[in-house]
Amino acid sequence: MIGKKLPAVFRVMFVVWMILQVCLVAKYWDMPNHDDAQAYVKLASECVARDTWYPDVHNQYEDFVFGPGYVNLLIGIYHLFGSFSFVRLLNLLMNIAMVFEIRKLAGRMFSNETGYYAAILYMLIFSNLYAPIAVLTDLPFTFLLLTALLLCNVRRLLPVAVAGVLIAVANWFRPLAIVFLFVIVLLFIVQKRRWQSYVALALPLALTVFLIGQSAKRRSGHFVYQAVSGGYNLAMSSFDEANGLVNFNGFGDPDNYICLPPGDYTYMERDSLLKRASVRWISEHPFQYISQVPFKLAALYCEDTWTERVKPGMGFRIVLSKVQGNSSKLAELIAVLALKSIVYYAVLLLFLYYVWTNRRDLLRERNVYLLIPVLGTAVTVLFVITSRYHYPYLFADFLCANQNNLYLCAP
Repeated sequence: MIGKKLPAVFRVMFVVWMILQVCLVAKYWDMPNHDDAQAYVKLASECVARDTWYPDVHNQYEDFVFGPGYVNLLIGIYHLFGSFSFVRLLNLLMNIAMVFEIRKLAGRMFSNETGYYAAILYMLIFSNLYAPIAVLTDLPFTFLLLTALLLCNVRRLLPVAVAGVLIAVANWFRPLAIVFLFVIVLLFIVQKRRWQSYVALALPLALTVFLIGQSAKRRSGHFVYQAVSGGYNLAMSSFDEANGLVNFNGFGDPDNYICLPPGDYTYMERDSLLKRASVRWISEHPFQYISQVPFKLAALYCEDTWTERVKPGMGFRIVLSKVQGNSSKLAELIAVLALKSIVYYAVLLLFLYYVWTNRRDLLRERNVYLLIPVLGTAVTVLFVITSRYHYPYLFADFLCANQNNLYLCAP
């Protein structure tokens, strides 16, 4: 009975969910940005004023290059519409598309019923409701790679070639696409794809990376095809007071390896120096570095309200500063975050339940997708952590978690 009503339940929920998002996008259309979003818009505004793309020669002495693909997306949107706010409309369209992509992928892996459950739970996740208002890389990065995964499930060369382009563009937005590329190659191996599929994936990917990098080299003098910020992100976990969270304080301490001598460094030079200093510290303090991992994991998966915190006055540092020293206010904040994350917690538990109940059967084709959150988490904890960094891997949890829903809800 429940299975027969699922399509209708899905349609009703989708309409309500879409209306809520349209209202949120309209309400926060011109809201001021902060943190990373503010930096992206600032970089894009400067490039618009110079009539160029990001990065160019004027950026060479900045601390790092981050989100180059996303900054260029903002530049393109401004040239088309005269406002950066239109990226929120694009976010809305991508978020809607992901509902149907998750339904299709979960349906292909298990059944149509599982696909509906996955899509419904996606809409119930708190962060997915506010995702369109965030001027951040997370949503487009995830959308591009989820689309690439779907295309790679089609046993024709053209969709696979398009997927190669999407993977390269996603990595231009955020340098973590290697995780998804590895999973796709493993999927090809499990599916016993012919050599043409590998070529169809690799050539467009390599060509796109080359074109992006060469375009940046003409403007800036450096072959930049992804963010150049790994040195900073690693260094923030590589000094005596580091705890795994974003912390720029260590850069001002002359006793730390990551405190560079005074001077003008290009972002390439700074990145290289910070990486070398970080590797040196880690080699001398391996247990101190590894001891951050449990805290990083807790910070990464502790809650799922990050998209709401892009609103003015809702940044996590601002929110925490308001409750600092007040234990009752802090307890109230934690309770609110937990309540808003309740569906997210349920998805994580169902995902873990699926892994446990299928532990003797993990080598099946459909379980290749389990590697996305596993490898993604492993790569992410090498650097500094905020809770929103789990977002690109969350959709993979839906795929398997909702197979349990099918069993639990079936009559």
